[in-house]
Amino acid sequence: MQRSLRSLVNLYNPDHALEKAWTIPSPWYFDREFFELERTGVFAPSWQAVGRVDQIHERGQFFTADIAGEPIVVARGEDGVLRAFYNVCRHHAAVVVKESAGCAKQFRCPYHGWTYGNDGTLKGMVEFAILNEPKMGWCPCAWRPGRILFL
Repeated sequence: MQRSLRSLVNLYNPDHALEKAWTIPSPWYFDREFFELERTGVFAPSWQAVGRVDQIHERGQFFTADIAGEPIVVARGEDGVLRAFYNVCRHHAAVVVKESAGCAKQFRCPYHGWTYGNDGTLKGMVEFAILNEPKMGWCPCAWRPGRILFL
């Protein structure tokens, strides 16, 4: 029998004394509706730690992450600037960078070969007219600088 989302939330009683506190109700760990509520209500609207600056101190270094269900790539461009992008091809909506970390000057979509620089710009398209406009590059993510990167 499936419980309503409200009944799942109500399994927690915030009025219990701290010394009688236990753990969160077990359905909170595996219920899909509850996960979606957390994803959209807790994780999506707030800053999430994604990595450390020392992971990408050299030009061309990158790492990938998944933040609230969104694939992200964080890269240090050839110009030395740190950037974060949604790791999704603008043409096919496929994940472009499959590796968890590495060093690359460009990234290529596995479907139709759209190629992005590590600065997020569209570098080229196989069998398509070149539309190398800034709006065709990867969509940037907002991030906060520091030793730990927050998106």
